[in-house]
Amino acid sequence: MADASSVEVYAENALGQQVVLTDQIFPDPSSTGVDVFADNGTAILTRLQAWQRASIWK
Repeated sequence: MADASSVEVYAENALGQQVVLTDQIFPDPSSTGVDVFADNGTAILTRLQAWQRASIWK
């Protein structure tokens, strides 16, 4: 889940271990994409789900 300044990632590995990552971000206004990477290791992205959320500021 992401909004103007935060992102949440929910992940599960092949063993069923789950992790949730939450961080505050400040992307460039022209940014329109998402990158997936691994620091100091490897990762395989086998499935990705994304949802567009409605604004609470109507």
